Amino acid sequence: MPGGGGERQRRIERANRAVTMGRLSASIAHEVNQPLSGIITNASTCLRLLAADPPDIAGAAETARRMIRDAERASDIIRRLRALFSKARIASELVDLNEVSREAISLSLRELQSGRVIVRLEFADDLPSVEGDHLQLQEVLLNLIRNAADAMSSVEDGPRRLAIRTVKAEPDSVLVAVQDSGPGPDPANLERLFDAFFTTKPGGLGMGLAVCRTIIEAHGGKLWATMAVPHGAIFQFSLPVKAGQPRRSSPRSTNRREK
Repeated sequence: MPGGGGERQRRIERANRAVTMGRLSASIAHEVNQPLSGIITNASTCLRLLAADPPDIAGAAETARRMIRDAERASDIIRRLRALFSKARIASELVDLNEVSREAISLSLRELQSGRVIVRLEFADDLPSVEGDHLQLQEVLLNLIRNAADAMSSVEDGPRRLAIRTVKAEPDSVLVAVQDSGPGPDPANLERLFDAFFTTKPGGLGMGLAVCRTIIEAHGGKLWATMAVPHGAIFQFSLPVKAGQPRRSSPRSTNRREK
């Protein structure tokens, strides 16, 4: 049939665009959930502080500032996810992954405290910086930390340990590993964990790890998972080091228990 091949190709392109838009919509919903939840919580706190007798004006003002911070973060996430899926060029800056890891822990502090998670940070000295988008790489760390906390939520007969390690890997790359002491995933599903819409969480969207892998690969790196010994999982990613850039010095390791 004349023109049949062209019409078929157009249908394939439309289907691909629909899948891409579906992934983008699910990704945005997944990633902005945390800052939106923070806005709701802080708004409730702000109203309670203002309703006190006498009103706690200083506390309400600080809570309002946190709401603004979360709203700006949600806006940045949407803007950068749109750029990621439209294949736009990622922001280019030198990123210290030790610093990004600390920031991710700080942003996850409330969740880690409520989950009784013991955090251990093992950062390499003089870790080279990588080139990329600071916020996108922070989103990857946040997602891996949240997943680790969720994986350990059922652990009652032992400590809930979260370790984040950074090392200089060869040749010319940096490795970041996030390890938990949870029961661990089914070994048969290790690679499927990164598939869009595959999830082991009740009510999960199955987009978090797929987006993480997309971000890491857009930065020229790799993201994968392995089983930990004796139990748990290790999610790690490697990123290339920009040639000729200076190294930054960081403490070797830190032990901290979130209470």
